[in-house]
Amino acid sequence: MAEVSKFWPYEKVQTGYVTMVGAEEIPLRILTYLLDLPDRTGYLPADDNRRPRVRLAKYLWYDGGHPLAQPLPTPEEKRSMLFDGNEPVLNTEEEKACHPKGYRLYPQKYWGQSQLVAGTTVKCYLGRIIPVSPYVVSIGLVFEILVNSNQENTTKTTAYSRAYNIEQCILEAMHGVNFTGIGVADFSRQAHIDNGSSPIVDEGTNVGRRLKLSLTWAESEEDLP
Repeated sequence: MAEVSKFWPYEKVQTGYVTMVGAEEIPLRILTYLLDLPDRTGYLPADDNRRPRVRLAKYLWYDGGHPLAQPLPTPEEKRSMLFDGNEPVLNTEEEKACHPKGYRLYPQKYWGQSQLVAGTTVKCYLGRIIPVSPYVVSIGLVFEILVNSNQENTTKTTAYSRAYNIEQCILEAMHGVNFTGIGVADFSRQAHIDNGSSPIVDEGTNVGRRLKLSLTWAESEEDLP
């Protein structure tokens, strides 16, 4: 028996139109890239402060002064900061031991866990999606960087703001990078009207920055790698 069309009982007469299949994976994929982990090709990140993802990891992991003078967090330490939806709340001592800094990177806008200790968090989620044509959309990508107000100015360097330092690292690591299967990250308002950055505060004791970039998505029959 012939396979029934997924559009049954209607016929799809236009092909190549945007469906956004796979776009839901973008925030986690972006945060995994920013973690700069070793991979199966033999790549190992160098502990070099000229690299934005190295600086980002240190600003996230080390809450005290002179974070860039500290060693690069290990791959296990980096992974421990990434939110795990299967363990959204760290209840047991064993779970907390596996995540000594708590979760600090969230591939979503909301989560159900309160901060275990005062620290820094980065949320990454999809913003406004603007259709450019039936075949191309501009996807807003939002980063919310929140730092406990008691730690915002504890870097003990002339670059006082930890939140802005993190924003700069993300922008340098993202802008102009071609993410295969997703598109090129862009900071220009010509690419997406929402692009830019601004200061934010939450209802508690955190201050920070909201950074907005965009990705140009063109439909592909291939799955995301």
